[in-house]
Amino acid sequence: MHLDFGCGTQPRNPFRAKSLVTVDIFRATEEIPTHLIRAGEAFPFNDSTFTSLSAYDVVEHLSRDSERGNDFVFYMREIFRVLKPGGVAVIVFPAFPHRDAFSDPTHINFITSNTVDYFVGNKFGPFYAGIDTNFQLQINRPLRNWSKWLPKEESPRGSTRESFRRKLSLAKRDFLRFTVPQHRIWVLSKEV
Repeated sequence: MHLDFGCGTQPRNPFRAKSLVTVDIFRATEEIPTHLIRAGEAFPFNDSTFTSLSAYDVVEHLSRDSERGNDFVFYMREIFRVLKPGGVAVIVFPAFPHRDAFSDPTHINFITSNTVDYFVGNKFGPFYAGIDTNFQLQINRPLRNWSKWLPKEESPRGSTRESFRRKLSLAKRDFLRFTVPQHRIWVLSKEV
């Protein structure tokens, strides 16, 4: 079974699990059966229920300072709780310092590449700031999607193929050098 946390209108099942379960704070459409929760409310599932979990563009909306406490830490614990031993979570979010991490006024949780360290391997003690997860880090890297900015045709009208390839190579190099990746991906597993 796969859990998509914060499914919105596009539930995702990146591991192609046979069963997809969704959870969100609002019902996106009638066609998508969604377990509704209120912000700060625990997932309505037993411990060790899911073999995989995804959270795309969700964690940046979780408060670190609400009347309930730290929702970000709370839901990272919930993700850990509902994963089966050996289960895998994929978490994708707008990355600091890209402007998209800040430009959306509903983004209230700014996450760096090092934030994941607090949830991995109990490096900071088992109950540091209420964090009692022990994920194993599989992937922590930026996502670069530069291809959408490049021409789709193989050879533009009026240019030679070699000239186009050279321009394409320079465009890739310059785009990758001067831009900050918009999103970051964490892939975390729960030890067996």
